[in-house]
Amino acid sequence: MHEVGLARSIFAMVAERAGGRPVSCVRLSLGPLACVEPSALAFSWQVLTEGTALDGAALQFLDGEGDSLVVREFEFAETV
Repeated sequence: MHEVGLARSIFAMVAERAGGRPVSCVRLSLGPLACVEPSALAFSWQVLTEGTALDGAALQFLDGEGDSLVVREFEFAETV
């Protein structure tokens, strides 16, 4: 189940760029030939981010091309 490894890589990338600020959403483009099961990646993400600044950040999947998996953008959570 390579989705766990993908979730770890996405987590590291987003966490580094977010600098500890809470994130509400991460948008990924996922190509039809990427051999990634979105539900398995979302589950791995949920478990991995629990108790971190990315806890509760949703993964949104956009249509990509070929075998690509690209982190397109992420949104910071609003803080009060």
